Amino acid sequence: MFMDLKIKFGLDYEFERVKYTLKKLDWYTKQGYGPVLPKDISKNSTDSEIKAQIEKEYNEDKYKDAIDKINKSYLPIKDEFSKVLKKHFDRVPDYFIVYLTNYGVGGSYDFPNKIIANVNQITGFRLIAHETVHLLIEDKIKEYKVEHWEKERIVDLILNSKEFHFLKYNDWQGNYNGAEKHIDPLFNKYFFKNQKEFFTKIKEVRKN
Repeated sequence: MFMDLKIKFGLDYEFERVKYTLKKLDWYTKQGYGPVLPKDISKNSTDSEIKAQIEKEYNEDKYKDAIDKINKSYLPIKDEFSKVLKKHFDRVPDYFIVYLTNYGVGGSYDFPNKIIANVNQITGFRLIAHETVHLLIEDKIKEYKVEHWEKERIVDLILNSKEFHFLKYNDWQGNYNGAEKHIDPLFNKYFFKNQKEFFTKIKEVRKN
């Protein structure tokens, strides 16, 4: 069976997304992210104020347009993407639930198969692919206590690798806080040969 996407969106989820974003606002700021919030909404806003502003800004066509972009990009490479994921990762789900949102950061995820994608940053399948790989390595990220920017670099290295050439990913984040200096050599040496060895050695090379 090949990996399917179940895409959802709606006002109730948008409210949850805004509340979650407000809760993590300090962390986002510390990491250099600038999450999107409804106009004039802040930590001091009431639930009724948040809901009213979300409804005012809600445009269903925006979500439908994002779905079209995802499908046009994903369906032609669906089989190949599923095969290469199952080749390199354990326990690949049969489907992922994708929640589209107008708010928060570009993308995020929740174990085991939930992806959140900002409609304003969707140009195709790239964002979904990024969050998918996050989910597939999340168990190792937690087990080996991999740091945030190390994790981001690993995902981008995976998607820019020859194994995933068909994605034509060609996307890198502007700043990994120096994680690329110790992650890249380790990744090139071990990742597709021995993932356990790769993750085990991260803590060791981080100190050097």
